[in-house]
Amino acid sequence: MHISVVYILVFLSSYLIGSIPFSWIITKIKTGEDLRKIGSGNVGGRNVYRATKSRNWALFAGFLDVARSVTAVALPFYLSNILYFQNFPQYNIPLTDFFPDTALGFSLTVAGVAAIFGHNWSIYLLPGHAGRGITVVLASMLYANPIMIAFWIILWPIVITIVGYSSITYIVTTALVGVIALFFPVVMPWAPYNLAVAIILFSVAIIMISRQKDNIRKIRTGEAKKMKIWKALRGKKKLSEEILK
Repeated sequence: MHISVVYILVFLSSYLIGSIPFSWIITKIKTGEDLRKIGSGNVGGRNVYRATKSRNWALFAGFLDVARSVTAVALPFYLSNILYFQNFPQYNIPLTDFFPDTALGFSLTVAGVAAIFGHNWSIYLLPGHAGRGITVVLASMLYANPIMIAFWIILWPIVITIVGYSSITYIVTTALVGVIALFFPVVMPWAPYNLAVAIILFSVAIIMISRQKDNIRKIRTGEAKKMKIWKALRGKKKLSEEILK
């Protein structure tokens, strides 16, 4: 089997798994409504909160979305490794000193990007949009390099303090962590798949930018609400409600 066929199979399987719209399903079961017609129209945990008025349902939906994204990224990549790349070591050698295992790592890139497309444009919900991709960010980092999550967690409150708007914060934070992943081998050369993680994060950031037309309009008109994270941390507001705004 040619390596290109492997990449195509990884893409298709990751897309189909990543397309499963758990947030939409939960809202449909709970309220009978189409989540795409409620609130922001986004098929994600934050909009589940708007639809159900329940933090528990929103958090449960978010958990399922992350679990789905982890599966969409990890399972096809893992199977491609054990069924193909391990049997063809000529494809599993370092192509550069800076990014080892590039051929295998590209399988992770394909899986991550396919999961992004599935999360944003679910085949089960066509036509129309689904989520935006933040669960794929967490899933990719969790599976490929959990240390990246620490950078994301550290940067997010800093960026939200400066920017204020959650939609912009997710984009900026994701892009910054992508830059860190790109140069991470300088600090920790043993960390695998840095280029793959960087490409996935940049792809998510670009797709999220393409989905921000309505949010930009709301920011300009003053409709968008800024997150008051520090007030929540000081106990003046509920942190979960601020995050789920």
